[in-house]
Amino acid sequence: MMEPLKFKPVRIGTIWGSEEWILSAMEGRQTVCLCGEDKGLELSALVAKYEDRLVGKRVWKKFGKRFPLLVKYINSRQQLSVQVHPGDEMADRKGLPNGKTEMWYVLQAEEDSELLLGFSKKFSKKEFAQIVSNSIQEKDVLKGEKTLEDVLNRFCPKRGDWYFIPAGTVHSIGAGTRILEIQQPSDTTYRLYDFNRVDIEGKRRHLDLEDALDAIDFDEKHEEFVEIQRNVLDSREVVVPLADCSHFTSSFINPGSSFFHLDNSEWESFTVIVCTAGSGTLFYKEFGSGCIRQSQILEDGDMFLIPAELGAVDIRSMGGLQLVEAHLELPR
Repeated sequence: MMEPLKFKPVRIGTIWGSEEWILSAMEGRQTVCLCGEDKGLELSALVAKYEDRLVGKRVWKKFGKRFPLLVKYINSRQQLSVQVHPGDEMADRKGLPNGKTEMWYVLQAEEDSELLLGFSKKFSKKEFAQIVSNSIQEKDVLKGEKTLEDVLNRFCPKRGDWYFIPAGTVHSIGAGTRILEIQQPSDTTYRLYDFNRVDIEGKRRHLDLEDALDAIDFDEKHEEFVEIQRNVLDSREVVVPLADCSHFTSSFINPGSSFFHLDNSEWESFTVIVCTAGSGTLFYKEFGSGCIRQSQILEDGDMFLIPAELGAVDIRSMGGLQLVEAHLELPR
């Protein structure tokens, strides 16, 4: 029976905080199904077992057994490195399956938290390489030269803000922030600068300067995505569109007091839903019966994978329910 699937997160400790991979088919970090007859199976095994019934015909045709999304929570106690991810073209040259475009939805942020995201002006590769070099130097050597922290856009995040980060965008997440991240399935990160942090042995973390500079998108049109920060909680709409790109489509859902009808047959894809606040009930039918209503409880932090074959589900709030959903919309 195809039903909404829940998974056991993979928890990863880092020098700056931690990550919880809540939906992953990445080798060595796969989430495991927690429900039904498929309890104990890794996500990649589910894709291999159910094929297009799980992911959708168009998704299966394009990606085969490779699940095309990675969903995780990022919990930052310290600032992350200033970094960049490769696009699909560079990934192909490097022998990687794909690049890494991502979206952030802010779940929590301390008052003094900040995000660094994108250039504040246009730079050539040579100019930016010099700025990176300045940043790595000890402060007393700089003599007023600009550093990375001077030339990147700064945002003060708050709960409900969201940001789209195309591959090739320089970025960093600040301390005291919890973020839901939806992305292409990749863990490839090129560090430009790590605030001269040292590990327990007193050594600075490795930087990937050559690859990072190659990965950055210096094209002028790249600046256009940097907009005034957007907050979905300011909207009175039930559905607020978030990221919409060739890698994934996402939206924020605030059902209010009524039922919300979600039909993934519209895009012929699986759908991922993450409960970001409140609680509710997810109603669905057993495939083939058409008359037996099943249900799952949704609570803050829960993630469900809705198989493509399951089709429509109904969601009812039990108090303050808010959701972020993601799926793929591939051309016919």
